[in-house]
Formats: sequence, C-alpha cells, structure tokens
Amino acid sequence: MEKTKNNKVGLLVGAGALAGISFILLNPKTRTKVKDSSMNAKDSVVTYTQKIKEDPNGTKQSLVENAKQTLSSAQQALEKVQNVWANEGQEIKETAKNIVDETKELGDQAKDVKEGVKDAKSDIDDARNTAMDAGKKVKNEAKATNTSSKSSDSSNETDHHVLDEPINKM
Repeated sequence: MEKTKNNKVGLLVGAGALAGISFILLNPKTRTKVKDSSMNAKDSVVTYTQKIKEDPNGTKQSLVENAKQTLSSAQQALEKVQNVWANEGQEIKETAKNIVDETKELGDQAKDVKEGVKDAKSDIDDARNTAMDAGKKVKNEAKATNTSSKSSDSSNETDHHVLDEPINKM
C-alpha cells in the first residue's frame, strides 16, 4: 500500500514538473534562454572534462589551490566578523545595558512626578475647598450684617424731606 502511494506521489510530482517545464517553454524568450544556458553548461562541462583528461594532476592541484584560497578567504572573513563582533558587539551590549538602566531611571522619575502631581492636586483641592469655605463664611457674615443693619435701620427711621425754608435766617 505504501509503495503504491509513493509511486503515485512520484508520478504526480513528475507530471507536475513536466507540466511546469512545458508551460515555461511556451514563451519563446524563455525557451531561448533555457537553450542558451544548456549549451553554455554543456560547453563548460566539455571544456572542463578535456582539461582533466589532458592534465589530471595539474587540474587536481588547481582545484586544491582554489579550495585552499577559498578556505583562507572564508577564514579571514570569519576572523574579521569575529573581531567586529568582539569590539562592536561589546559596545552594542554596553549601550543596550545603558539604555535599559536609563529607561528604569526614567520610569522611577515618572513615578516621582506622578506622585508629585497627585500631591499638588491634593493641595490644590484643599486650597480650593478652603477658599470656598471662606467665601461661604464671608457671604454668610455679610448676609447676617445686612439683616441686622436693616433691622436697626427700621427702628431709627427718619423723615428726610427737604424744607422749603432756609435753616439759617439772618
């Protein structure tokens, strides 16, 4: 059962690949590119094969030298990356630590400011309440004074009219 399933999967994959290649090759530009690339690859393989046949040891030495140069270049690049990481990475790490520390300090300062604002608001509320109480007290006293002065005014009522005769006759 499993083998037939694998065969079906392989068949489907092959059919899909064939359909994809057929679809790609419908475009004349793509078909030309594929043809040129295939010919270039074939020429390179033929040239390389002839080179190996003519001088197997020289080709082997050339490959070994190319591999050594590539390995040497890769090692130098790795050393540079390690040096950069050692130097710059340490600086980045220290900078990140400083940022974290400063952020914590800013958070603490923000908490202090928040508490200060709460205290100031409380003080302002107290001052407002005190002022309102004082205003009510002054208003009530003024009301009481007006009421008592009206009652005293009514007991000392006088007639204020203008006399037609002068007061001093000389």
